Amino acid sequence: MAKAAADILVEHAGALTDSFIHIEGRALSTWRAESRSFFNLPDAPVVAAGHQAQAWHAGIVAKTLWSDALARARNATPVHVVVDQDTFDGFFVEWPAREDGLWKANGHRFSNATQEIAALRAPAFRAQEIEHVGETPEYVGAGLARLTASLGLFKNSPNAALQITRALLHGVAHIIQEPRIISASQVMGTSFAQHLLDRMVREPDACAQSYNLALQLHPRAARPLRVDGSRSELPLWILNESGERVHANADNVRAARANNQPLLPRASLLGVLLRTSLADHFTHGLGGKMYEEVSNDWIRRWLGWQPPRFDVVSATLRLPLENKHNQANLSGPHQHSFRSAWCDPDLAVTSQAGPSARRRHFLNTIAALPRRSAQRKKLFQELIADRQARRGELAGTLTQLQDVANAEMQARQSLDVAMRRSWCISLHPPGALEALSTQLCQRAQDLGA
Repeated sequence: MAKAAADILVEHAGALTDSFIHIEGRALSTWRAESRSFFNLPDAPVVAAGHQAQAWHAGIVAKTLWSDALARARNATPVHVVVDQDTFDGFFVEWPAREDGLWKANGHRFSNATQEIAALRAPAFRAQEIEHVGETPEYVGAGLARLTASLGLFKNSPNAALQITRALLHGVAHIIQEPRIISASQVMGTSFAQHLLDRMVREPDACAQSYNLALQLHPRAARPLRVDGSRSELPLWILNESGERVHANADNVRAARANNQPLLPRASLLGVLLRTSLADHFTHGLGGKMYEEVSNDWIRRWLGWQPPRFDVVSATLRLPLENKHNQANLSGPHQHSFRSAWCDPDLAVTSQAGPSARRRHFLNTIAALPRRSAQRKKLFQELIADRQARRGELAGTLTQLQDVANAEMQARQSLDVAMRRSWCISLHPPGALEALSTQLCQRAQDLGA
């Protein structure tokens, strides 16, 4: 089976940030040493990436493979951050299967969603078995079986987010060195996170106003925070007793801290914490890049310093699915579509462009009559009746055009399925992810990373 090389995207930030620079009155190296101690990490540089607990595609795992390459080159500690403060949508995986020669996406829910419950409070689950895989390549079926087994292997994890993350990392354990796994929810316990939290509570208006101004860079990244004195919103969640996330403001954050309620970072805050106080080198995907551009502007406006730079890495790796049937049904040009011919049936039997001669005669005559006149209305009704009659007279030809249109639509849908870049990493054939890792390692060497 021929394996096409992945399309990879790497934006390398360059050398590690100078750990002797000062941020918030202390050396960056001190903040990071305290974070390493908090997480029981070795006293060595940290290279990190992370993601939510969902079915990772190749573009997501590329961050982990890149981090692994950097960690090996720099004798650093690889860390994977589980983004567990998001709500848990369950674990759903799709795969390609043939039906009547066309590719369709089958799907299976290994676990149910927990609605508004944060992922760190979603319980680990017993993976529901897939009853029918369908006609799919052998490597896809084998990958689904391995994924199911891996989920079972980690069914005693503290929560669903860790279970899914461990299962997915297990699938690439033969490629990468085992990373240390930490949870985003834990990051708020670091000394740097607590320091920023103190400043947020003291300066809620400035924090929220700066955040809202930064959102102008990417308005769709998040909604603006309310600015209202001590009730000003902060880029945090408060976790209530039911595991639901509650919007945080300066007042309820003070109360939550007094009652030891968990506080969770939103995306923009999490990125600042990870890049500044944990990782000497952090890697984001394309989505994370957008959040971090907002974060950089927010911190610069509010606190007057720039968070450390980060790498951006992604990849497109498709499954080697055969597409000849799809291409055959899409290859032939057609003079008129069924949709055009249904509106103007005489187009079904002519190669001319635009309205048919019959329809043009109606339209020109109607246009020449006075607006809102009885004659104009009568002729328009005759046009509609004539169209209906012609549909009956040309029914066979129209049916043929409709069949062609349906075949083209199905072929296009099949091609879209076959060309997806978002299939779970477990579905790729043997050697595909290894080849992606090799590509990224070579790119790291080329860049002197």
